[in-house]
Amino acid sequence: MVEIITLPKLGISDEGELIAWEFDTGEHVEDGDVIAVLESDKATAEVTATASGILLETYLDEGDVVPIEPGRPIAVVGEEGDTVPDYEDLLERGSDVDRKAVELSEEETVTSAGDRGESDGPNRDEADVKATPRAKRHAREQGVPLESVDGTGPQGVVTEADVNNYLDATDGAATIEPTDSDEETRTASVDRSADVKATPRAKKIAKECDVDLSSVEGTGPQGAVTEDDIREQGERASERSERGLTITERRSLTGTRRTIADRLARSAREKPHVMGTRDISIEQLLRVKRRLDEERSEDISLNDLILAAVVRTLGDFPEFNALFEDDAHKLVEEINVGYAVDAPKGLVVPVVRNAAEKSIFALAEERRAVVRRVLNDDHTSEDLTDGTFTVTNIGVFDLDVSYSIINPPQVAILAIGRRKPAAFERNGEVRFEKAITFSLTIDHRVLDGADTGAFLARLADYIEYPGFAIEELNGANRNTDGS
Repeated sequence: MVEIITLPKLGISDEGELIAWEFDTGEHVEDGDVIAVLESDKATAEVTATASGILLETYLDEGDVVPIEPGRPIAVVGEEGDTVPDYEDLLERGSDVDRKAVELSEEETVTSAGDRGESDGPNRDEADVKATPRAKRHAREQGVPLESVDGTGPQGVVTEADVNNYLDATDGAATIEPTDSDEETRTASVDRSADVKATPRAKKIAKECDVDLSSVEGTGPQGAVTEDDIREQGERASERSERGLTITERRSLTGTRRTIADRLARSAREKPHVMGTRDISIEQLLRVKRRLDEERSEDISLNDLILAAVVRTLGDFPEFNALFEDDAHKLVEEINVGYAVDAPKGLVVPVVRNAAEKSIFALAEERRAVVRRVLNDDHTSEDLTDGTFTVTNIGVFDLDVSYSIINPPQVAILAIGRRKPAAFERNGEVRFEKAITFSLTIDHRVLDGADTGAFLARLADYIEYPGFAIEELNGANRNTDGS
């Protein structure tokens, strides 16, 4: 009897990247242990074991990008000697998989970890070698050919310790072999290549692709040329020949950055974006801010006051607090405001939930808390889900206006620019006041320019005449005084 470990309901994106396995195949896990970590554009989520036993099989490799589907099998836990079910068979069964202890019958198609057509000895192809994710990664980093390593794990699985033992036995250099020479076909370039240290797989690929190893900069142990070195040089050469440009560095999109790119590109393609802007005076709001600083101990920023004004505006214009899904404009009762943050791993949008039910003080406290969790990479999937409207502060980058891309499936996003002087007409006179430019981008399928103008006008009313904030401050002071 084995236990199929499947993806739970994680509440993150459509797909994610498996960042790490916390246990190697063959290691013992306890019920509740974190065995895998997934990352998407929204969160980093942990997958826990639902039974105790030996981690017999992992169906994904680190770096794999998979759909985040509850019930999707990712690993098997059981006892040594148990038969491991076939991955494709489990996928076909889908939700029929009983992940709370699957007992296999003789009629079921199964694959034993020891019955995969693997042959022993150094002639095995590396792709056929059964190895733990950590062993694969370690071997790749050290330039060790897995087909040359004797596995000591369950059913001969190569473990990280086996790779280390191999390196110890060869003094860390046994993977480096001189390039094979053929006296009949040897050329000057091959003569140079014969003196180059390279892994066996690098040698093989270089020979197949007619690559001069002496022209490749090695990044493996002791400067050895690895398979990745040859492929990278080939990609650079291809790009150079196609464009006539020298590519100095390739930065592949991975993890969060790749998922963000996919989502925003899809939003830009599918949503007809229209933007409107308005300069709004913040003179009165700054007066409220100074009074808060003098009378209250809470740390309330100008952005917190603006966020409170945005929440009130959303309450007046529910069509902006909405989603576009299934060809329908869905207005949402809860106002869950996303606040875009430039986190170390890329753009992340933590959510302040039920913002309309919170005082300015509670709103500010929760915004600080969720942003802090994101910056410390300590957030949960719940911190990043169910947003209904997004606010992004571009002023911190010294920008005034932003044509921001809407975070799907939302229908609008508001960008807050930097503080600057702007001209306003007051009682027939033109005055320069401290102001901020607000850029509102809408999904034109469900909102129009008139809606944009009305929303920004109401937001200006709340910010330029912040009676709501003054009333709340007076009420808080009365409660403090006990009057």
